[in-house]
Amino acid sequence: MGWCDAVTLCLSGAYATFFLIAGLALVAYGSFTAYIILVTNSEQVIKEYVTILPSAITILFGLVLVILVIVGCCGICRESKYCVESYASFLILLAFSQLAFGGYCIIVYGNPNYTRSLSMRISADIENAVTNYKDNPEKMDNIQNWMKCCGHVNAVNEYNFYRGQLPNQSELPPSCCGGSIVTCTFDTNELHTKGCSETVSQFTIVTNYIMGWISVVVGSTELIAALLGICLSCCIWRNQIGSWR
Repeated sequence: MGWCDAVTLCLSGAYATFFLIAGLALVAYGSFTAYIILVTNSEQVIKEYVTILPSAITILFGLVLVILVIVGCCGICRESKYCVESYASFLILLAFSQLAFGGYCIIVYGNPNYTRSLSMRISADIENAVTNYKDNPEKMDNIQNWMKCCGHVNAVNEYNFYRGQLPNQSELPPSCCGGSIVTCTFDTNELHTKGCSETVSQFTIVTNYIMGWISVVVGSTELIAALLGICLSCCIWRNQIGSWR
């Protein structure tokens, strides 16, 4: 194998290693964001705006990428022309899928009209959760614990009517102070002062927008790796032809 073939082989191996790490990172990041969105977004928002879709697709892409890397590594190590060709072909399909998905996320979550509508719906749901906190505290407690926020927009005004009615006679839900403090008051240093509506909206929109760009970047890199895979396949085929002569 000549120096050009050796360089192609090394670059293909390097890309395979990178994609293995990238695939696992996509699965981890997608799983984390999916969990947070499930905890903070209402069922109505998830069904109407499908805010969980980018995370779910990211997990799927990550798993497929890991499987392809395993096939690609087998082909590279064994110098199997058919394994490398399969790896390159499916990598091209995955790359175009990710580019399309990334473009969708960037367009949708970069659209001011869509994000404004989504933010208003999330805000209405959180306002309703604050109003019904006494009957169903779990929803707001989860949001306030994870997002480090308190109330809808202004906790001081919104939770005033709960004075003396919360656990341990606290003036605010313990989750407004991180959950570790039994009695959470307006004077507690650990009090989260930011409203949850803005925090949840920003997390949902920005996270899904970022996942779109991540998908575009990874997809573009996969196209380069696929071209290297095709070149490597040609090198393997040429060497095999030379060995038969």
